[in-house]
Amino acid sequence: MATAEATMADAPPHRPDRRVNGSPPPTQSKRDKRRQLLADRLASLTDKIDQGRDQGFREQLHKIQIDTTLIMRVDPYVDRPLDSFEQDQQRLQQLNGDVDGQAGPQTLLDRAGPRFSKWMEKIQDLVEQRDYALTKYKVCSALNSPASNFTDR
Repeated sequence: MATAEATMADAPPHRPDRRVNGSPPPTQSKRDKRRQLLADRLASLTDKIDQGRDQGFREQLHKIQIDTTLIMRVDPYVDRPLDSFEQDQQRLQQLNGDVDGQAGPQTLLDRAGPRFSKWMEKIQDLVEQRDYALTKYKVCSALNSPASNFTDR
């Protein structure tokens, strides 16, 4: 092995080595180029996903924990269970000096995931339906009560 290295080092620089092929590498066909491009893109996407996977999972877990915490704070036995969230949000905006919707530090409600906001909308819709049904029942029962009969004309 040492003799081969010595002979290569001793060769004059103007004289090319016989073992090295002087011809250029064969050109790739369009299909091979496309395959290579797709393989490179796939490799870069895989690298990106691998690098950001842990951080993405941590962010999702954090949002789920915030959603769970906010849901656990709701008292289902009060008349309007979600009013406390809106009041807290308004109070924090006033304390932080909210200017044009750009508050300083984020609250739990701001950091909550999209599932919590959808859940809040569903709860608000259910409360509105309940209120409508109660109002309709009170109006109908008031009209049908014997005290409201107008037979004294």
